[in-house]
Amino acid sequence: MLTGTEKARLDTGEYVLGTYEEIEKYAEENETCVDRYLDHVNPSCVTSKFKYVGNGVNPYAVAKAYYLKDEEGKFAIGITEFKEKF
Repeated sequence: MLTGTEKARLDTGEYVLGTYEEIEKYAEENETCVDRYLDHVNPSCVTSKFKYVGNGVNPYAVAKAYYLKDEEGKFAIGITEFKEKF
C-alpha cells in the first residue's frame, strides 16, 4: 500500500490518482467534485485507467529500460533505471 496515495472517481466519470489534497485541488480547478474515493483497486487497473494529478513521479508508473549509444551509433551496455516504488 502506498501511504498517502488516494484513488477517486470524479463526478465527470474520470478516474484520478494523487494525495487527498491534490485530488481535491484538481476537482476544484476542473469545476467538478469527487463522487467516491476508491479502495482495493488492482494496480494494473490504476496503471492503465487512472490519471495522475499529483506532483512529482507517478507511484504507479511502469519502470522502463533505456539504452545508450556509443560514438559509432551502436548500442552500448544496456542501462536500466528502476525507480523505487515504496
